[in-house]
Amino acid sequence: MRILRIAAVAVLFGTSTLGAQDTTRARTRADSIAKAVRDSVALMKELGGALTPPSGAAANTTVGPQSGPTNPRLLPDFSAVGDFVGDFSPKGSTQRDGTRFGVREVELAVQAVVDPYFRGDVFLGISDLEGISIEQAFLTTTSLPNQLEARIGRFLMPFGKQNTTHRHDLHTIEYPYVIQKLLSDDGLKGTGIWGSRVFSPFGFFQEVQITAVDRIAPPTDGLISNEAVNKSLSGLGFSARVRNYVDLSEAQNVELSFSALTGKREQPLDPAYVAIIDNGITATNARQSTYGADLTYRWRPLQQGLYQSFILQGEVMRQVNEHDPRVPGPGLCASDGCTLVPSGGGNYAGPTRDYTGAYLFARFQTGQRSFIGSRYDYVQNPENAGRTLSAGSVYLEWFPSEFSKLVAGYEGVSNEGSKFVNRLLLQAVFSLGPHKPHPF
Repeated sequence: MRILRIAAVAVLFGTSTLGAQDTTRARTRADSIAKAVRDSVALMKELGGALTPPSGAAANTTVGPQSGPTNPRLLPDFSAVGDFVGDFSPKGSTQRDGTRFGVREVELAVQAVVDPYFRGDVFLGISDLEGISIEQAFLTTTSLPNQLEARIGRFLMPFGKQNTTHRHDLHTIEYPYVIQKLLSDDGLKGTGIWGSRVFSPFGFFQEVQITAVDRIAPPTDGLISNEAVNKSLSGLGFSARVRNYVDLSEAQNVELSFSALTGKREQPLDPAYVAIIDNGITATNARQSTYGADLTYRWRPLQQGLYQSFILQGEVMRQVNEHDPRVPGPGLCASDGCTLVPSGGGNYAGPTRDYTGAYLFARFQTGQRSFIGSRYDYVQNPENAGRTLSAGSVYLEWFPSEFSKLVAGYEGVSNEGSKFVNRLLLQAVFSLGPHKPHPF
C-alpha cells in the first residue's frame, strides 16, 4: 500500500509539473505573438506617417526635402511629358536631327514612396534620335537625421543652377550655350551617390551638395583609351555645390551658389600617332575640371504675385583641361595596360587650353499665364577651337494651364568664323498624370 501511495504521489507531481511547463510554454508563445503584433503595429504607424501628408497638404504632392509622393496604397505615380519643337529658321532646320517638326522627347516618370526610408524616382526619355534612355533613376532617403539627404542612382548633376532642371521645364527652349558646350546638350547626368545637408548658421539658409559619380562624361564613340577612366578612384567624377538663399523682403529673395566638378575623361590622340602605335588605342585619359558661380534674384509681390513676377539669373563657368597628359608609348602596351610617356611632338589632339562661358537671363510676368523672357549667351566654344560663340534670344511663354506650355522664341547666333544664324522656334509641352515640377 505504501508503494502504491508513493507511486500515486509521483504521478500527481509529474502531471502538475508537465502542466506547469505547458503553461509556461503557452505564456512564452503568447508573449512572442504579442511582441510581433506590437512590432507590426509600430511599423504600420511609421509607414502611415511617411505616407500621410501634413495638415493642409494636398495628396500626391511633394511637401519637403524629406517627403515624397503620398499614396496610401503604395501604388506609384505614372506620368508622361511630351516636348514638341517646330523650327522655322529661314536657312533650314537647326535641330540635331534636321527636322522642321519633331517630338524632341517624351519623358515617362514613375515615382513613389518605397518604404518609410526611401522614395524612388525613375525618368525615361524616349526620342527618335536617342531611342530609349535612362534620364534619371534614383532612391532618395526620407528619414536620415540632422537634415541629411542622400541619393543613390542616376541624377542630373547639381552643378550650377539650370543643369538640375529637365529641358522641357526650362523657361527657354534649350539650355544656355555654356551648359551645352561645357557640360552636355541635354544636361549633365551622373550615376553614383549624392549627399546634401541644409544649414542656417548665419540667419539664412545654406545647402551643401556633394556627389561621387562613375564618370563626368559619357564615353565618346571612337575614343578607346588604354584603361577605363574609373579604373582608379581618382578617375571618378566628384562635384560640390554650396547654395546660399537669402530673403531680402517678403517679396524678394536672392540665391548665390558656387560649384566645382572634376574627373577624368577620354581625349583623342593625333591620328598620325594612332597609326604609329598601331594597337587600337585612339585616346588617353586626361583630367577635366569645371568651376562655376550662379546668382538668381526673384521678385514676387504678395498682393500682385498672381499677375506679376520677375526673375534675373546669371551663371559663369570656367573649364580647366589637362593640357599635356601622358599618352601610351609605341610598343609599350600589354594585356594589363600601357606604359605612358610624355605626349610631346603633337601626339595629343585633345584640348590644350581652358574655356570660359556665361549667360544672363531675365523673365517678366505680363499676365496671369503669360511671360516674356530674354537671354544673352557667351562661350569660348570648345567645338570651334575656342572661338567665341555669342547669342541673343527673346521668348514669349504662355501657360494655358499648369499642365501645358507654349513657347515662341527667336535667337540670333554669332559663331566666330561662321555666318550669323537666325533661329525661329516654337515649343509645345504637355504633362499627363501627377508629374512633379522640377526646380528652376
